[in-house]
Amino acid sequence: MNDFVPVPFSPEKTLLAEQLSVRIKKKTPRIAVVGDFCLDKYLYIYPELEEISVETGAAAFQVRAKRLFPGVGGTITGNLRSLGADASCFGVVGDDGEGFELLNALKKIGADVAGIIVADKVITGTYVKLMTPDQPSVKGKIQQPTEGKWVEGDRIDLRNPIPIPEDQIKLLKQLILNRISEFDAVVVSDQFAKGSEAVFSDDFRKFLTDLAKNVPNVFFLCDSRFFVNDYRNALVKCNASELFDAYDASRGAEMRKETTLDSDLETKELEICRIGKWMVDRNKRPVLVTRGAFGSILIESRNDRTIATAIPAIPVAPPIDICGAGDATNAGFVFAKSLGFSLAESAFLAGVVSSVTIKQIGVTGTASIKQILDVLIQTK
Repeated sequence: MNDFVPVPFSPEKTLLAEQLSVRIKKKTPRIAVVGDFCLDKYLYIYPELEEISVETGAAAFQVRAKRLFPGVGGTITGNLRSLGADASCFGVVGDDGEGFELLNALKKIGADVAGIIVADKVITGTYVKLMTPDQPSVKGKIQQPTEGKWVEGDRIDLRNPIPIPEDQIKLLKQLILNRISEFDAVVVSDQFAKGSEAVFSDDFRKFLTDLAKNVPNVFFLCDSRFFVNDYRNALVKCNASELFDAYDASRGAEMRKETTLDSDLETKELEICRIGKWMVDRNKRPVLVTRGAFGSILIESRNDRTIATAIPAIPVAPPIDICGAGDATNAGFVFAKSLGFSLAESAFLAGVVSSVTIKQIGVTGTASIKQILDVLIQTK
């Protein structure tokens, strides 16, 4: 393969803002989110109220507030709803307290949860985030989660330990098939590593790959942290580290357990293009490779030529919280694509969505159309 240099994309932001304003008045995108849904549970701990357990003599941390948000596929859904799309969820949660809270959180944002199955003997995926204030509360006053500054500490993860029963997955497939023609786009959110998968399996990934091929009028975007190589017939979105990992794994290497974004990616554009071309040729669909603060590279085939486009990032000053940035990107991309924007325009607008969410500290962030328009107008 010959190396090739990505062509810079220089969008006219004012024009994009005008087009976005017009298009959202003419159409409401209908988008399905398929796969892993988790509950993001923020617990606010007050150190000055800490007690010593009479029974054990150990510290008893005191929680006086909590905030609940849909996570993973729920983060995608939250951003779609905030942008104004109709969002329908397809997945499996447990018949437990976390499942109840997750469904309630999705309903509160107006998501359609008819495609989510509540299954017995399933543990709902949950990220419990322990928050403490960065300074003591004013004496006699309980500081609210929206007041002052809170610091995220250790996290407790709840994961389903065994595959979801096959009869539940069969039902999930049927629910998707029954409604697939309703949607402009589908986002596949495949989050967990091998051994802790919930909804996903080799069979379910093949089902989605075949579905993407059989319904060409529906745009598919697949985001998988550890199973990029299993997807075809759909645009794959991955970060550069995940792309390199997938390439190595296709040649016999073992997939890593975590693919944290490489901090030296500005020097690897040619390598991203080279490996991205390999994936485009294999999948017969475009690939969007994200690079954090360096933006993203869109690689696609046009008229038997492979084209790489360097999508610029929106500069964001610290402090930032990148948790959920990839999910926000997914939502922004399919939302824009469903409104008729080009792939490059959609990738840029996806970056705008992400730039808004990462400024929201201590919450699972979302972006609104107003915030998107403000960014486009202010960053000339």
